Amino acid sequence: MIEPKFREQVKKFVEENRQNVVNDIKEIVGVKSVGLPAEGDMPFGRDVKNALDKGLELAGRMGLKTVNVDNYIGYAQLDGESDDYLATICHLDVVPEGNGWKGDPFVVREIEGWLLGRGVCDNKGAAVLTMYMLKFFKEQGVKLPYTMRALFGCDEETGMTDVDYYLSKEKAPVFAFTPDANFPVCCGEKGSISFDLYSKKIENSNVVSFTAGIASNVVPDKAQIVFKADAGSFPEAEGMEITKTDRGVMIVASGIGGHAAMPAGTKNAIGMIVKYGLENNLFSEEEKPYMLLLEKLHSVTDGSGLGIDADDGLFDPLTCIGGMMKYEDGVYCQNINIRYPTNTSDEKIHSILSRQLEEVGGHVPAKKGAKPFYISPETPVVKALLDTYNEISGLDTKAFTMGGGTYARHFPLAVAFGIEPKGEDLPEFIGHAHGAEEGYSIDGFMQALEIIILSMNELQKLKY
Repeated sequence: MIEPKFREQVKKFVEENRQNVVNDIKEIVGVKSVGLPAEGDMPFGRDVKNALDKGLELAGRMGLKTVNVDNYIGYAQLDGESDDYLATICHLDVVPEGNGWKGDPFVVREIEGWLLGRGVCDNKGAAVLTMYMLKFFKEQGVKLPYTMRALFGCDEETGMTDVDYYLSKEKAPVFAFTPDANFPVCCGEKGSISFDLYSKKIENSNVVSFTAGIASNVVPDKAQIVFKADAGSFPEAEGMEITKTDRGVMIVASGIGGHAAMPAGTKNAIGMIVKYGLENNLFSEEEKPYMLLLEKLHSVTDGSGLGIDADDGLFDPLTCIGGMMKYEDGVYCQNINIRYPTNTSDEKIHSILSRQLEEVGGHVPAKKGAKPFYISPETPVVKALLDTYNEISGLDTKAFTMGGGTYARHFPLAVAFGIEPKGEDLPEFIGHAHGAEEGYSIDGFMQALEIIILSMNELQKLKY
């Protein structure tokens, strides 16, 4: 049971800092931070380094100790009685902005109490909240049992090598949570793997170019193909913009994008083009076997088209989407992103895919992904977070599992906790993470800040 007087202190702090939180979110979202190739001492490029600098600057303004771990990760710290520490971890890198925005994705718009911008929800807004969590405890002037760190990662969207580097330099927290999912508590994450499906080299192609996708973990809402002018007829079709050019006939497909881990409701633009090309006999006979394989891929999002579907009853069923497409030197490459439960594996999936690619003369290089992980909901840290959330929200929620991958799987003991309410209905003008018009409500941020502060206070009472 949360002490009423303490909760009132937290609520007062949250209300007093409401506009400051909004201002800081706007400031850090304004720093474009899409990962780029390494440059000098900047492992994820200059833009991400700029965002890390800004994050540490914001925390420093609050009087917090800040540390930059070689531009891989930064953190703000509040010392406790013990050197053992509790941590939150958010990320300051974002996926590319993509299409469909009604304004500059890196200039936050405030509409009807909502903030819109790339990273508002995933994950810069939460990063700001963790700074204010430390600020609250600093202002209390009481040294808590455990040191606390708010970690700011820089490579969550493309590989999470930042956490591996951090743990090679610093000891691990006794417990960490990442506010990079939904409330209440995510106690398990599916495995995650990305494969590249290569065709054989096509000697007789009807295609000039084929490109789509901004990242493996994003369902593409746009795809573009250029067919040779004499490939066939090009009837009008829904979602297809067909234009004759000097290079041939260009088709731009417009679908519905989204996060690879949650493909329900999306419409993959690559699949739209593949289906159109096959229905209108636009691909050459040499191309058709590979394209028919892609049609099976894009016909569903549970992997059953390729025979890799899996369901263990613990997690939701496997998901599989085509994230990016390219066509170079006569070779197609369809990148796929898979989130899988415990009753399959990287190796099993690769074996099934390899047989099918070999049948059409192609290949799929083996890769290593992230294995599924699961923590019992009865674990004291999970119960502490869940009980706090339920008491504040007035709900009776249970811990859940998900297909999205977070930093939690990289630590000895960690979970994803917030900040988005699970299953929240968004207004029509708000998009989801990884999509256009990404946004989050100011009231939601304020409630999340209260939950994070009160939860950290409960975690301080446990033995590790």
